Amino acid sequence: MDGEAILLDPTFRTLCQLSHCEGIAAGPDGTLWTGDEQGCLYRIDPADGSFTQVAEVGDWVLGLCLDSAGRVYVCGFGSGRVLRVDPATGEIETYCEGLHGPNWAVFAPDGTLYVSASGTEDLETLDSRVVAIPPGGGQAVPLEGPLLNFANGLALAADGTLYVIESYGRPRVQTYRDGNWNVYVDLPGTVPDGLALDDEGGLLVSVYQPNRVLRVPPGGGEPELFLDDWTGARLMTPTNIAFYGPERSSLAIASLCGWSISAVETPWRGQPLFYPELP
Repeated sequence: MDGEAILLDPTFRTLCQLSHCEGIAAGPDGTLWTGDEQGCLYRIDPADGSFTQVAEVGDWVLGLCLDSAGRVYVCGFGSGRVLRVDPATGEIETYCEGLHGPNWAVFAPDGTLYVSASGTEDLETLDSRVVAIPPGGGQAVPLEGPLLNFANGLALAADGTLYVIESYGRPRVQTYRDGNWNVYVDLPGTVPDGLALDDEGGLLVSVYQPNRVLRVPPGGGEPELFLDDWTGARLMTPTNIAFYGPERSSLAIASLCGWSISAVETPWRGQPLFYPELP
């Protein structure tokens, strides 16, 4: 090895300088949203990477998603709450509470919010669930099935299939639909974190370690290597990922242990997300 970072795509770049951000989400108006471990929530202009602090939620900000009105739903990992932030008014409200480590959130078309309650960050402990929060908020209902080992990234396909990462123990992606769980792909020797579906049915997986982004081909199969930086000099601990841009072909990448939000152009278009109308 010659000591230089291996990046498999020349368009990889720094979008903006923000430190210790895990979550990243694209809003219905095309803006990007992220938050940090200090509880700050930021709006990012993807055109030039400029950013504005919109709120301080008083919790470690992990996963994010948005509704049709542009309100931001924040996984507050430390408090066990999902918060709803209205950027137009500055109002912050509790949307759901009593969760064991809320980590990632994704909306269904009917407004159901799926959240990974990651539980204990441990290689052996099985105390993690994915929960469903009803439209408008309230009591979360765990999805039926076995306990998981640190459920993490989620992605919801148009046909209703929910993709779920297990980061520890046996790292893998499972699918959930109509009460049935199935292993979609095993990812040995990695710590997978984030998911994003493309419109061909491919599944992009950000790998916290060893600093990679993979793509699982449509229907499953052997993951393909998209980005790799064994040095961690530029692609460091990638966590959440989100397609954005007019063609949804740009991929934003957050970095929990790094100091920037990165971006890269992809050969794929992201699957359209669901932005439900909610009270």
